[in-house]
Amino acid sequence: MVQLDSAHVDVNSVTARVAPAYGAPWWLTCVYGPQDEAAKVAFLAELREIRRVRPEPWLLCGDFNMIYRDEDKNNNNLSRRMMGRFRRFLNDGVLKELYLHGRRYTWSNERETPTLARLDRVFCSSDWEEMHSSCSLRCLSTVISDHCPLLLDCTPVAAGRGRFQFEKFWMNLDGFEEVVGSAWSFIDGDPGPFRRLVAKLKHIARQLMSWADKKVGSIKLQLMTARVIIYRLDVAMESRQLSPDERGLRALLKRTYLGLASLERTMARQRAKIRWLGEGDANTAFFHQHASYRRQKNVIRSLRVGGAITVDHAAMAEASYDHFRGLLGSDMSR
Repeated sequence: MVQLDSAHVDVNSVTARVAPAYGAPWWLTCVYGPQDEAAKVAFLAELREIRRVRPEPWLLCGDFNMIYRDEDKNNNNLSRRMMGRFRRFLNDGVLKELYLHGRRYTWSNERETPTLARLDRVFCSSDWEEMHSSCSLRCLSTVISDHCPLLLDCTPVAAGRGRFQFEKFWMNLDGFEEVVGSAWSFIDGDPGPFRRLVAKLKHIARQLMSWADKKVGSIKLQLMTARVIIYRLDVAMESRQLSPDERGLRALLKRTYLGLASLERTMARQRAKIRWLGEGDANTAFFHQHASYRRQKNVIRSLRVGGAITVDHAAMAEASYDHFRGLLGSDMSR
């Protein structure tokens, strides 16, 4: 549950402060954009003023009646000038659009050859995204409207079994090739080559995760532990002289911290998939935001096969196996 207060009504928007039961408050602005071009210019100025007086975490959503990219409309009837103004507003406000699952367009003029456009959107500031990194945005059915309602789910995702994530730096550690080679030689009794391959890959993933836990451990936990111990030694140094063992431990922790921080940056770069930044870039918050966006985008909410939305994954895998077996026949060993 949340509480709304400090509500303010403007010409084309309603803004209120959202105070959740747990966590920091943030601002929510819901909009309904005008049709006239001059009114759209005033509408963007209205949003700029809202942002100027409310620098806290901000969520901006609604029907903007504007687009800022060519692919947001299914024809070439575009207002480049208004698209540029909308894009400048987003850049100046440092706003990011939440990824929309399942639909390219949110509005239709309902004609025989329809005009489709992405008019309904949700934007947020970077600090709001950090507070709700696991949020999900999707479309509902239009039903009685020509607009698709947007459903934004900010419910925290319950912690489950972690997905296997191959870390690139593992290949530079001693013992990596031995672990992979030993795991690959795992023999499974299933005669099917596809099932045998899946079993080998699963076994390699389990062995690598076990090996990495013993070899490297939790990077975040080690960084936090090093910070706590260094801080306590710093405090002790203000009131007395550190012993040789304490000085050696402090120097060792500082060197270890630099190495662990480098590993953390490497992992963040791998998850963000950003190729155009140098290896030495230490802006980890930027990388984590890109990784968060990729996680929102890559989630599969549902599968549609033959009209059915919910799919039994085991049955689907079995059907795929039988299908390939029928195609390949006696050449399955390949």
